[in-house]
Amino acid sequence: MKGFWGEEAGLRYVQVEPDDAPADLPLIFAIHGRGADASDLAGLASEIDPEGYRWVLPQGPRPLQLGPGVVGWAWYELDSSQESTVLESRERLSSFLDATLDRLGASRDRAAIMGFSQGAVMALHVGLASEEPFAGVVVMSGHLPAEEALRPLLPNRRDRRVLLVHGTYDQTLPIERGRHIRQVLESAGLQPEYHEFPMEHQITPDSLAVVRDYLKRVLPPGPGSPSLT
Repeated sequence: MKGFWGEEAGLRYVQVEPDDAPADLPLIFAIHGRGADASDLAGLASEIDPEGYRWVLPQGPRPLQLGPGVVGWAWYELDSSQESTVLESRERLSSFLDATLDRLGASRDRAAIMGFSQGAVMALHVGLASEEPFAGVVVMSGHLPAEEALRPLLPNRRDRRVLLVHGTYDQTLPIERGRHIRQVLESAGLQPEYHEFPMEHQITPDSLAVVRDYLKRVLPPGPGSPSLT
């Protein structure tokens, strides 16, 4: 596999793909959590399918000083500006996805969007706010800030395929946060797939196996493979 850094629509990103990748590989957008950078989830490419997908991993726009000379990145703030910064990043990320899909000549039904922690928040917001559905939306250890901005859209999003994965021992975003997302979506008529695991705020082999299975069902790997309907 090969990877490289780039910039699109004001956001830096990492792109990972097989050597000599065909142009029409299905696309996975993978979004990191607070304090990481665009490369943080790049290892998932080889774990899920090293030949079947092209991966694009955007980097959050908000720098975090983690220590002397150490900078991480976030998608939104944790203070009173949380809701407004979630919505600001939703717009920025939506523009990034539009530009990337255009650059690669890909359509949303040939792309999935996934994220961990803050990245899960962004995947859920962008995936459900988009007028055109992605093949799938994967929410790993997320929650639902700026909920009231998303709720009015949900009755018209019953066609969306969403996977929710959360840890019962998560102390960063307790399991009740994941269960709340499920309740909000189901009350609006969506039918998310939901899985809990005996894990903390992390990705484990067991949780990743569920994500892998889901992605291969909604977005089969390999060139020219249409997503399932």
